[in-house]
Amino acid sequence: MQHWDEIFPAIFFFAGLGVCAWFALFTSNALDVLSRQKWPSYMWPVEKDRFNWWFYFISGVLGMGFFGFGAVSLMMDIILAKPSRPAVPQSFTRMYVAQCFSNKIFILTPPFKPSQSATAAIAQPCSNSIAFDASTGKLAVASGAVFGKLSISIYNPPFSSASAPAIAFMPPGLRHPRQIAWDDLGDLWITDDLAAKVYEFRAPFSGSSKAIAENTHATQPVGLAFDIVNRIMFIADAGGARSCAATLCYVDVVPAPYTGAPVARIALGKNAPTALAVDQRSRLYVGFEHGALKGQIGVYLPPFFAGQTAAFTLHAGDAPMSLAFDSAQNLYAQLYSTGGVVRFDGPVTAPARPTTKFGCPMSARCVRKNWAGLAFGP
Repeated sequence: MQHWDEIFPAIFFFAGLGVCAWFALFTSNALDVLSRQKWPSYMWPVEKDRFNWWFYFISGVLGMGFFGFGAVSLMMDIILAKPSRPAVPQSFTRMYVAQCFSNKIFILTPPFKPSQSATAAIAQPCSNSIAFDASTGKLAVASGAVFGKLSISIYNPPFSSASAPAIAFMPPGLRHPRQIAWDDLGDLWITDDLAAKVYEFRAPFSGSSKAIAENTHATQPVGLAFDIVNRIMFIADAGGARSCAATLCYVDVVPAPYTGAPVARIALGKNAPTALAVDQRSRLYVGFEHGALKGQIGVYLPPFFAGQTAAFTLHAGDAPMSLAFDSAQNLYAQLYSTGGVVRFDGPVTAPARPTTKFGCPMSARCVRKNWAGLAFGP
């Protein structure tokens, strides 16, 4: 129990239970008093004091009242309990594109066009990944793997060029954050390919937040995504050296609470994964930056199992470092070479190439490795 409105019914329940127990003890002994006209030595108050009879009577009434109120409140909490967060994500319409060398997160409003300019830009030192909480609309940014200090910043909506972090913290142990994502409970998870861990940071956050749990089953975790409806976490494992040189590459399928071993490992062979994304039909999208599938996006259909192969692939033309869906289920990919964005019109059901190439319209600094995150938010 974390809230007073949950704690008070329990206090009333047990307080009332205790008083009722005392009243029951009095009642049982009252019959003995009436029959023998003698108070037991352990009963207080003393014999023939009318006030004390009323004292016991009022105590019993109050005890039963407290007990009843607490019991009903607890039962209502159980019967009417609702998830604290919606099962279906909000419909986010604006596109947020982070670019490292610009030190900005650009905000674009629909309809999106190749020649479009950003309507606003949030000042943010070189970020590595951005993600929005589907319930609250809060923005989380992991930064510092390339330049500056390793940090995690939380921004509250609404967003504009004046937005600043509501909270920023620098957790110990974080070495090279790759992809950040919110789970179904509003907690943050971050893949760290150098630490070989996926860290969990639990809300509410503060300037001193530290990882409270970790998943250590991946050799080199890079990509990360959640199916929040079915409560599944996907971890892209690059296998070492980001080229699957040490071991084969996989996508780990990990059910809630997300710290255990994967229930399935989707083998990717020597195709090194980058970003992951999940659509509204719980299909998994895997971007590749090395191997025969470099520059492509593999689409995997549930149920997921070891030995599974992609149902089909999308040809992005360059390594997709960040993937995101808009409210119409169009798929967007931010590319390695320029930080530019391409779109696949959705819903995606078959092999395809981008229907729209945005290039790098959000900034004049359209250079190699300028990608730093792509997401849709409020």
